[in-house]
Amino acid sequence: MSKNLIYKIEGMTCASCSQIIEENGAHVPGVESIQVNFATEKAEVKVGEKFDEQTFFELLIKLGYRAFSLDKIPETKNDGFLNKTFYQSLVSLVIGAISMALAMGPISQILDHSLNNIIQLVLSTLVLLFFGKTYFLSVIHFFRSGNSNMNTLIGLGLAAAYFYSISLMIISLHSHTYFETIPFIVGFTLLGHFLDEKAKTKARSSMSSLYKMQIKFASKIQDGVEFNTPVIELKIGDVIRLHPGDKIPLDGIVIDGNSHTDESMITGESQAVAKLKGEKVFAGSLNLEGTLLIKVENELHQTFISDVVAYVEKAQLKKAPIQKYADKIVHYFVPAIIAISAITLIAWWFFNSQATDKSYQAFSHMIAVLLIACPCALGLAVPMAVMLSTAEASKAGLLIGGGEVIERASGINTVVFDKTGTLTEGHPIVSEFLTNTNVEEFFKIAGSVTQYSNHPLSHAVTQFVQDKKIKLDDPDKFKNIPGFGVESELNGKRVLVGNAELLKRESIDFSLNDKVGSHVYIAVDNSYLGVFIIADPIKSKARETVAALTQEGIEVWMLTGDNEPVARSIAHELGITNIKANVKPIGKADIILGLKQSGKKVAMIGDGINDAPALTAADLGVAMSSGSDLAIEASEVSILEGKIECVSTFFNLSKRTMRIIKQNLFLSFVYNLLCIPLAAGVFYPVAKISLTPMWASLAMGLSSFSVILSSLRLKKSL
Repeated sequence: MSKNLIYKIEGMTCASCSQIIEENGAHVPGVESIQVNFATEKAEVKVGEKFDEQTFFELLIKLGYRAFSLDKIPETKNDGFLNKTFYQSLVSLVIGAISMALAMGPISQILDHSLNNIIQLVLSTLVLLFFGKTYFLSVIHFFRSGNSNMNTLIGLGLAAAYFYSISLMIISLHSHTYFETIPFIVGFTLLGHFLDEKAKTKARSSMSSLYKMQIKFASKIQDGVEFNTPVIELKIGDVIRLHPGDKIPLDGIVIDGNSHTDESMITGESQAVAKLKGEKVFAGSLNLEGTLLIKVENELHQTFISDVVAYVEKAQLKKAPIQKYADKIVHYFVPAIIAISAITLIAWWFFNSQATDKSYQAFSHMIAVLLIACPCALGLAVPMAVMLSTAEASKAGLLIGGGEVIERASGINTVVFDKTGTLTEGHPIVSEFLTNTNVEEFFKIAGSVTQYSNHPLSHAVTQFVQDKKIKLDDPDKFKNIPGFGVESELNGKRVLVGNAELLKRESIDFSLNDKVGSHVYIAVDNSYLGVFIIADPIKSKARETVAALTQEGIEVWMLTGDNEPVARSIAHELGITNIKANVKPIGKADIILGLKQSGKKVAMIGDGINDAPALTAADLGVAMSSGSDLAIEASEVSILEGKIECVSTFFNLSKRTMRIIKQNLFLSFVYNLLCIPLAAGVFYPVAKISLTPMWASLAMGLSSFSVILSSLRLKKSL
């Protein structure tokens, strides 16, 4: 049986790395498919029974990378890595400034030229040994395996500059060398890595907030003793104590105490939720003011928040179709740049009739081409935007199934809503009542009978009466009449509670009314007593959600199994003109198929249960889910706690994400289309402009940094 495994990958430097891992990893026995995300530095591997994890790990080591299971990621301080990179870049740039002063500044006139070159050789060698050996190792790996990445280009550029300068020194100690550029190349490249990782860290902060919800220790109660224990060791049935201000470590049920919890990190809803005995609590939420005893209902890997984290991680690994074009280019990018740099060297060496030092200009432009070309920007354009979009959405209570879903959603022009539980609250309440007797007596008779019925309309009446603080009696007899209502004997009187057909069947005289809603009639000893009008209240944000979708040019429909008057009343209040009432679940799917056949791109918004056929038939299915019973794995898009306003948020976010992805790709393509010819010296014969290797290395680092900054605009979208 196949299963999906997610691994953390270390050592990737550009999008070419993810391509190398995907191509080689696919040949490991037992690996059925593999997807690597350069932005998140993770791989999702679909494996069969023959898969051997150790073989997979050993292959990655041969390729120059390391993989870890998510539960075995080594503890590392990212801030420490960033600081080290920054200081290394700073030292390299200072040495570069000293080398430049030796090569071109006043010092060059004081020191003997041969001594000057020797000092520069020593300085550049020290920089390469301490800060640049990774690039040389990448070149060695390239010649051994044929696999190349961004470090290969940098390493080739550094090697060319270093060994070309040494050869000039051997020929003549008075030759002009390239030593002064080497510390600058290493320094600017490391500075680019620093800025790149700094921006990535900020981008990943959205996911970090989800991880932080999973705490490590809890106060367990055993044999009357309270002690700290790792959350991973807690089992179902264990009892833990929550003090005010504690984060809830696992899903559970309150067995003692009362408090309020802040579940905004899960649902996006800021209002505190009351928790009494018997209430459920969820991992990741915050206990506010009271002390609670909780019985654990789910272990660490089964909690709601762990499901959310797993869902978002998998979503970020799923590639959008638009990324396929970028991947194809990245696949051939590094080999193409190596070829272009070789052509640049040959062209400047053999066809440059103006320069007195052909070899110097030829090597300068070749090295600049190797350094300026960076597949990182192209590789980050799509996954960085998808990573930010899905992570930010999850914090607002919106779970999106990946880049492919976002791309599909951006093209939706028709949204179809189910009514009950989607546009409405999904639980009936009494909206009005009419009676010809004492109101309190009417309530008492009705509630005393309906409290023993399981029908949703009876529950609505019972709840309404109980809210009035009226004491109820127990009936002497109680009988369900399927399809009609109930018959009961209460204090010696025969009571009927049910629909109009029940009263008609008993030949009881009453007057029908035209109030919109479901009607529950009450009769005592064959005399009409009154009626409750039951309605399903519209969600508070439903109207503005429909208005927002309409304003975006999206056509809105409502499909419901309810009757025509109720459907039209709800639709009119919401501003929906396209309505279909009395529709069965299969009928909803047929209507959606008809809309698709007419050329529309259709999204269905439903509760995910009786709307399953329609959700499947649509181009995109969006399930309104509850945090307590969320079936995350089954949904392309899930909206937690049934928050209707997240529907418009989702479509707006999808369009904004795709817009930023296209802008990122445009930036990446334009950067390479302009900078590679500039570095190669194509414009030099006419405009006398080109890039030196030093500035090429700086521009290379800034390219991916600009794409990440562009993607970070999504953090302000919600």
